[in-house]
Amino acid sequence: MRKVLSLLSLTILLTACGAQEKDNLYVQDEDQGGRRFVNNDLTDVDTNQNVDQPMETNQNPNFIDLSETQPNKGTDVDKAREVIDVYTDYEPGQVWVNGEQMWVTAYTHDELSQDKRDDKEAELRKRLTRALPRYKINVKIQER
Repeated sequence: MRKVLSLLSLTILLTACGAQEKDNLYVQDEDQGGRRFVNNDLTDVDTNQNVDQPMETNQNPNFIDLSETQPNKGTDVDKAREVIDVYTDYEPGQVWVNGEQMWVTAYTHDELSQDKRDDKEAELRKRLTRALPRYKINVKIQER
């Protein structure tokens, strides 16, 4: 009898203390039939798809660049020639790319001693490395 009374009182206690709020979290958008939460208005379905959102394609170096002006070895060669033409008194010559090495030839009208030529080649190599850090650059300055 004691077990039955304790089980009955526990059952009454649990059922009497249940949450019977009118604005419950689970039924706030439903009516009595349970269908008010269904929205049949399809006018705003594709609003995010119609917005022109340009994609930044150069965020990850492992992805292929899909932009219209994607860099390639030709643009790197042009950049090396531009650096020689704009930032030095030399004339750009042949530029070769082989893997991660770039071979650059620049021409000068001055006569240079071997020590001075080595210094000028090191200076030009430093400028080119700043512009194109992905390559190991070999520079050769020749007289015209």
